[in-house]
Amino acid sequence: MPDNTTIKKASGLFLVWKKYQRRPEVLAPSINCELKFIPHLFSSKYLRPLDYLIKLIVSIKDIWLKKPDFVVAQCPPTFSALPAWLTKTPYIIDAHNPLFQVEMWQKLPLSQTLLQDALGIIVHNSEMYQLVSKISPDSQLFTISDPIVSIAPSSPLQRQAKQILVIASFDPWDEPVELLIQTMKELAEYQFVVTADVKKLDSATAASLKELNNVSLTGFLALEEYHNMLCSSLAALVLTTSNATQPSGACEALSSDTQLVISKTTLTQKLFGDWAIVVDNSVESIAAAIRGLSLRELDLSEDRDRWNTALQQEIDRMARQITQR
Repeated sequence: MPDNTTIKKASGLFLVWKKYQRRPEVLAPSINCELKFIPHLFSSKYLRPLDYLIKLIVSIKDIWLKKPDFVVAQCPPTFSALPAWLTKTPYIIDAHNPLFQVEMWQKLPLSQTLLQDALGIIVHNSEMYQLVSKISPDSQLFTISDPIVSIAPSSPLQRQAKQILVIASFDPWDEPVELLIQTMKELAEYQFVVTADVKKLDSATAASLKELNNVSLTGFLALEEYHNMLCSSLAALVLTTSNATQPSGACEALSSDTQLVISKTTLTQKLFGDWAIVVDNSVESIAAAIRGLSLRELDLSEDRDRWNTALQQEIDRMARQITQR
């Protein structure tokens, strides 16, 4: 894990307008930030403006009370950077891909101002760096992947030869849910554990998923329980339809020495291709990959070390930018 003593002269506040995500949880200590998750209060999208207003007030209060040297705002939503902007606190944007790949986020009121006034923008991989450097050529960009922190079960566990953990969020933007359902139907001899929230799906898709006898829909799991599930599974399955996406689930597999079956893109091939099984987004390709798996011990410690060494270099560069401002 990157050394959190790198940023010695500045302490920050990491604002995430969501209930939970692993990336900020492991990234915040590495950049000397206190982490603040602010979950949605309302499930209805029609009430999202009210939700954002409440989050805005809570965030401004935290900034006033904690007086951080800088703020890291996870975007989207772009409005999560608004508290720092309004309080004139230097801020950095941790840009998740939709911020620049979904046009809506660029067109919302104040979006361009919030991007332009940021001390810097964190992108998650080299492909996003190339994209964002064209969209926002005057911004200071930092490429910081998810820190890889070792994950181990709370007690010794045996991996289950037929258990596959599906690491997903049911995000319609980049996850092929119908393909996943068809694949699980094909692989009736395997048990799939899905922690994503089925309420995010439309009623017809949710119904077809619930009909599958070989699928366990656990919903959100507490961290220890989730780690135990990850470390007891034969493999993790991570599917995406989006280029330039570095799936957090793949990083979790790397963190836990878990076999990984992942959609093939130029980026996933580059980041995980040395040890994971990269597949075409087809039932045939995914099913063949899973049926070809066997119980075996992985030691990905060298891969983790290489990943974190490169990550630390970029964190050091961002630290200099923050402390020398």
